[in-house]
Amino acid sequence: MDSILPKNMELVLKKELKKFKRFLLEDDYEQFKDYDNEGLLSLYLYSLIDNPTALKKVKNICTNGGVDKKEFNQFIYISMKYVDKNEKGIWSWYEMNELNICHTEVKKTTLTYTIM
Repeated sequence: MDSILPKNMELVLKKELKKFKRFLLEDDYEQFKDYDNEGLLSLYLYSLIDNPTALKKVKNICTNGGVDKKEFNQFIYISMKYVDKNEKGIWSWYEMNELNICHTEVKKTTLTYTIM
């Protein structure tokens, strides 16, 4: 599957990711010490979904840093939908294949409720 991350977003958020990593390591070093940059970015972005204030701040940082506003909004929409689908356990067969969703995480399959 192609990346849905807006162009330059990871580069623009580099400083924020360093702060986030420092916070995590101070909080629980053993749990987060083996996270690579991709894992930290995923965790960082996942944590934004439930925090509208932080999401707005990150959106401003990204758009001021050159990330296209429309691409950012589309990315957040897809991310929110992914989180919702993950919580409900509703996946299409295509998504299960493309996103490598383990069959034990699937509570219901669908043909219409898709991310892509």
